[in-house]
Amino acid sequence: MADRVYEELADALSLRGGTMPVLKCPQLFALLEELFTPEEAELAARMPIGPVTVERFARDVAGSDSQKVEKVLEALADKGIAFTTERNGVRVYTLMLIIPGIFEMQFMKGEVNDRTKKLVRLFDDYFAVASETLQKQVKAAPGSSAGFPFARVITVEQEIPTDVTVHSYDKVSTYIDEAEHVAVSVCYCRHHGELLGDPCDKPNDVCMTFGPQARYVAERGFGRLISKHEAKQVLDRSEEAGLIHCSSNTGGYVSFICNCCACHCGIIRSIKSGVIPMGAVSSFVVAVDEDECSGCGSCVDRCQMEALSLNGETVACKAECCIGCGLCISACPTEALTLELRKGALVPPQDQRELRSSLIAAMQRMAQ
Repeated sequence: MADRVYEELADALSLRGGTMPVLKCPQLFALLEELFTPEEAELAARMPIGPVTVERFARDVAGSDSQKVEKVLEALADKGIAFTTERNGVRVYTLMLIIPGIFEMQFMKGEVNDRTKKLVRLFDDYFAVASETLQKQVKAAPGSSAGFPFARVITVEQEIPTDVTVHSYDKVSTYIDEAEHVAVSVCYCRHHGELLGDPCDKPNDVCMTFGPQARYVAERGFGRLISKHEAKQVLDRSEEAGLIHCSSNTGGYVSFICNCCACHCGIIRSIKSGVIPMGAVSSFVVAVDEDECSGCGSCVDRCQMEALSLNGETVACKAECCIGCGLCISACPTEALTLELRKGALVPPQDQRELRSSLIAAMQRMAQ
């Protein structure tokens, strides 16, 4: 039986939603005990949902000395468990979700040591149990929502037709141009694979965070701040390597843009498998001009989703598998591939508050 503080912490994390259910099982408690000391777990379990200052938390919730509370919250922020930023000159703290949040932060430094090797096993053990439970819930309620995607695919911008009206949330450059801060870190998914002895040959240092998240990442050593010019170079390098742009599923601004591979990245793998997708597809889908197609197969090799295949001497597209990333188009020597608007493309939530509400609501539906 887990200590009471870890039981209460599990309850607190469950209230915050996320893409994985918070199950009170030995695998979860082993993970939490590695991430949190008992003192940290006790205070984290009592944190309100949403940002809180040290003074308010100590006075209204924790009933403890503010210096002690600040020390614990700072330790959690240093470990990538509590997000912190300044609002109107006052520092606030927010307990992160298990995923997206705590999991990703543990591997963004690219560290290879005993602790990260232990953590990667603990996360894998817990995700195996949680995924099995989630799949059973989906099968028990066919046709119900399996959750709300916390991420979405963004199309390679230069491949979007000029005669198409493009929403700002479909233009990856908009987020870079409007961001006050941009940081780059190691891809946590590919580093996760490396720690498990399954490395990827794609670039690792290509995952970006934006705004307050970027500042936090840089301040706490999880990445480094970069210029907007360098951020666009990261996009170019990722596109050249055949990586898929994935962002937080928000329209007003994004907190991250990851550059993903189907072999390691959870977002793309979940979309490809069709089991509880963590990401939404883009607003576009590929169209093939059979008269222009030479049947060279270059686009087939480029597509990570296996949405393209050779049908005789021309390429065929399975629209239900196409995520509209646009990577295949640059590989076509005859310009036979184009993007067109996807029918019924969904508008992403405006901001993190709307996204968090959607994530919590989805998990509550699954638990019923």
